[in-house]
Amino acid sequence: MQPASFGVALAAELDLKKLNQWVPEENELQSYLLEVRTLLAGLSDQVAAKSKLAEQYKPLYWEIVFTAAWQESCWRQFVKKGKGLAALTSATGDLGLMQVNRNTWRSLYDLKQLAGDIGYNSNAGGEILFYYLSRYAIKKNEDKQAGGHLARATYSAYNGGPSQLTRYRAAKQNPELKKVDEAFWEKFQAVSSGRELDVQRCYQK
Repeated sequence: MQPASFGVALAAELDLKKLNQWVPEENELQSYLLEVRTLLAGLSDQVAAKSKLAEQYKPLYWEIVFTAAWQESCWRQFVKKGKGLAALTSATGDLGLMQVNRNTWRSLYDLKQLAGDIGYNSNAGGEILFYYLSRYAIKKNEDKQAGGHLARATYSAYNGGPSQLTRYRAAKQNPELKKVDEAFWEKFQAVSSGRELDVQRCYQK
C-alpha cells in the first residue's frame, strides 16, 4: 500500500476547505451530504483506477466505501467542541470520516492529516478498504463460501483486522460484533439500492 494522496482534479471539484470547517446545521444537512457523496464517489473512482481494480468489482467497491463511511461516522469528519471543531475520535483512537485507527496505520498515514483533512482521511480509508477487498476477500474467494459476501468480509476485516475476515458468517459469533456486522449489512443493502443518502437518518433527533 502507498500513503494516501488526494487527487488534484477531485479537489478542484469540491470545496475541501469548507468541508474541513463544517459540522452541518439541520438546514445545511442535505447540502453537506451531497458534498460528501461527491467526495466519496471521486475517491472510489481514483483508488479503483490507480489500483487497476477489475471492472466487475468497481461497483461493489464503490458501495463498500459509501457504506463503511456511513457505518463508521455517519459521513462526519468533525464534531463541535467548545467554540470550535474537533476530529470525530473513538475511544480506541479511530479518526475522522473513515475512523482510521491511529495506532494501526500511523506508520503509513499522517495522523495530523487524518484528523484535520476530510479528503486525506477518506482517501486513506478507501485505500485500506481496497486492500482488504483485493488482498483478502477476493483472494480468499469469500463470495464463493457458504453465506459468504465480499462486502461483508471486507468490512469485517476493516473493522477488526484481517483475522476477522470471516467472522460475519461464523456459526458462533460475538453478540456485539454480530450487531456491528448486521448493521453494516443493512446499510450496504440501502446503498446498493441507490439509497446512500439514507445516511441522513443518523442526524434525525
